[in-house]
Parts: sequence; structure tokens; C-alpha cells
Amino acid sequence: MSLNKLIAFGYFWAVAKLLGPQITGTYFFSVSVTSLFIVLSDLGITQVIILAYAGSRGNENRVLSAALKIKLALLPLAIGASLGYGWLKGANPETMTAISIACLVMAADTIHLMLYGALRGRQNLRFEAVGMLVGQIMTAIASISAAFLGLGAKGLVGGLLLGSVWNLLWAWRKTFAQNIKWERSSWLDVRHLAHEALPFAIAGLAVKTYSYLDTLFLEAFHGLTAVGIYSVAYKMTYALQFVPMTVTAAVYPAIAASWAKHDHEQIKRTYTGALRLMAFLGLGLAAGLSALAPRIVPLVYGAKYIDAVVPFTVLPWVLLALFMDFPLGSLLNATKRAHLKTTAMVLTMLMNIVLNILLVPPFGALGAAWASLLSFWSLFFFGIYFTRNDAGGWRNVLWVLFRAMLVAVFAWFVWRVIGSHLPFLIAFLLGTLAATAGSLLLGVITKKDLHFILDLRKRVVPQEEINDET
Repeated sequence: MSLNKLIAFGYFWAVAKLLGPQITGTYFFSVSVTSLFIVLSDLGITQVIILAYAGSRGNENRVLSAALKIKLALLPLAIGASLGYGWLKGANPETMTAISIACLVMAADTIHLMLYGALRGRQNLRFEAVGMLVGQIMTAIASISAAFLGLGAKGLVGGLLLGSVWNLLWAWRKTFAQNIKWERSSWLDVRHLAHEALPFAIAGLAVKTYSYLDTLFLEAFHGLTAVGIYSVAYKMTYALQFVPMTVTAAVYPAIAASWAKHDHEQIKRTYTGALRLMAFLGLGLAAGLSALAPRIVPLVYGAKYIDAVVPFTVLPWVLLALFMDFPLGSLLNATKRAHLKTTAMVLTMLMNIVLNILLVPPFGALGAAWASLLSFWSLFFFGIYFTRNDAGGWRNVLWVLFRAMLVAVFAWFVWRVIGSHLPFLIAFLLGTLAATAGSLLLGVITKKDLHFILDLRKRVVPQEEINDET
């Protein structure tokens, strides 16, 4: 997963430098439109497929057939919504062509993700890993080539299409190789699938909305160049999501296993250890990227993206809340309270809509950055509220957060004020040292926490420990 993220960021950096904000904005906007409306073609179905095959229900092949029927029925709706949005916005021919190609990407993605879901349910993760990696490499090569050849935004989206078609063909072949077959499904299968997918659909709609709505608002009020500027800050920030995904990969199964054993003390230990580790990592990245924004943006993307400095000063502070939210989400999901996480997502979505309406029209990319920042911090605080009776109470979480913020402000000062008089590399190392020393001094992270998380990731959680309570 982290390698895929690195490749994706690498080719985005290359094409953004080659093409400039206008074409980059057209590309980013086109993909954002279909990324938002793709939820209409899935509605949580992929998650149900994973559960059906993981649980070996006996009817999983019928569920897969029912899922394909639903997706084929919903795809025209998602494609129509994407194209209709572009048409109503009065998008130029270049943008409409890019959106049209992105619709094909969406169609391929929604099918291959369903097939990968079946494989994931069978615990054959290597096929998805190989397929996604090869697809990402193909997309990178095709996109950079399109940029060199001057094919514009439609060429970049065409690169995405190449990777998506590869994944569709690869996933289709591997599902048959693993004896995953299509069986005749009934209307009852379709109805049961739709009912089971509803909670996942709501959560998916919320995530897509607060992840991509800012781009649509930004294009509507400030144009594609503003989207291109914002996309640089967006990519440099959210590319780092793989960090908590990778580090906390063992947290969910560990908490689920402890929950099955009713070992609440172990739950508390796992949760608080992961929380402090995420606070430590999040505060360093948030403060460092924000403080060094005036030097990072021109260094990485060049002078033509200098306007991205302002939103990139704000947006990285999302990372502290985003990182600390991962243990919260793991705790709620592993203790059979996923509905509370969904509730938090829906509330965040509604807040994000209001914030974008209020902030993007007058402030542009800076307003979009603030809308994202306030939304993700709201998501985190909703999570604190829903877990207030767990793992020592919400006061412990706020105490960790308070210390993390103190260290973050101190590290930001070192990076921004003192570091501005030093060469970039020395400033980076000095700020990193300050963040690490401050975190150890204030107890944001301890050596015991680091050893515990490392031991946790080495531990293999028996599957039956998790499944006992499902």
C-alpha cells in the first residue's frame, strides 16, 4: 500500500511540474467528479462481498452475482451524474472529455474492486497487491508519457484508465483461478445484499463527500487553475495517509481479539499505545510540513505553484487529527460499534458541506484547506465523544492531545523561525530533533509504547479469536 502511494505521488509530482496548474487542475477536477459519484455505483457492496467470502456463508457466489447486477444497474446512474455535473457546470470540451474518460475508469474500478473484495474475503491478498502495484506502475508510465507528449488532462486520465483496465482483467482472471464462480441469484439475494450494504453505503457517501467536495466548490467559484494550486497542497498532505494505515495495521485485529476475550485492560493498553504513537507521528509531520511550506513547495514543484504555500501552511495540520483518529476508528469497529463511526462520518460530512459553502467562495484554496482542517478535527472529536467511556475515559485522550499540541507548536517554531536562517537539510534535522525530544520529555511517546507497538505488529492474531464474537 505504501509503495502504491509513493508511486502515485511520484507521477503526480512529475506531471504537475511538466504541465502547470491549469492542466493539473483540469485533471484533478475531472477525477474528483467521478471519485465523488462513484459511491452511486457501489453503495457499500464491496464491503458486503468481503464479509460474505470471509464468513464462508455458502451463498457467497450468489451474493457476488447479485452484486454485479446491482453495479451494472447503478453504473449508468453514476456516469450520468458525473457527465451531468460537468454539463451543468458548462465545462469546456477538454474537461468534458477528461470526465468522460474518468467515467470509464470509474466503471472498471467499481467492478475490479468488487472482485478484489471476493479475493480479500478468501484472504488471498497477494493477488490484489500485485495487481494494484502493476496497475499503478502502468498508470505512472502512461501518465508521464502523456505529459511529455502534450496530451493534456485527457491523456493523464487515459493513464488511469490503462491501470484500471489492467486491474479489471487481472482480478477477473484470478477470481476464476480461485474457483470463485458466478451463480444464479434471485431478487431476494439482491434485496438482502442491498439491505446489508446500507450502513457501508452511508459511510462511503460521507467519506467521498468530505474528501472531494472542496475541489468541486473550488472549481465552481475560482476555476481550474485554483484547483491545480490546491491539488499540490492536497497531494502532499494526504499522500501521508499510508503512515497510520501501515503502523496501525495490527491494532484492529488485536483489539478485536481482546474484545472477544473480554480483556478490557488489554484493549486499553493497545488503544492508548497506538494513540500516543499516532500523536507523535502526526504532530511531527503536521508541524514540519506547515512550518517548512514556504521552502517545500518551490523546492518540490517550482515557482509556478508558489500560491500553494498558503493552503499548504494550513492543510498539514489535518494529519494530527487524522492520525489519532485511526486508533479511535479501530476501537469502535473492533468493539461492534461501527454505527457510531458512521454517525461521526455523517456529521463530519454535513459540517464539511457548510464549511465549504462559507469558506471556499471568499477564500479559495485557503478556504478549502480550512474546511478540510475543521472537518477532520470534528471527526476526531466526535470519535472522542463516542469512546469517552473506553480506555480510561476521554480525559486521557485530551491529555495526550494537549501535550502533542504543545510539542507541535514548539517544533513549528524551531522549524519556521530558527530554521529559516539555516540550510534546508539542517533546519529539517533540527526541527525533527526538537519534535522528538519534546515528545519524549512531555511523555507523548515513550520507549515502552514503541516496543509495545513493534511487538504487536509481530504478533499473529489467530483468526478464530476475532471470529468468535462475529
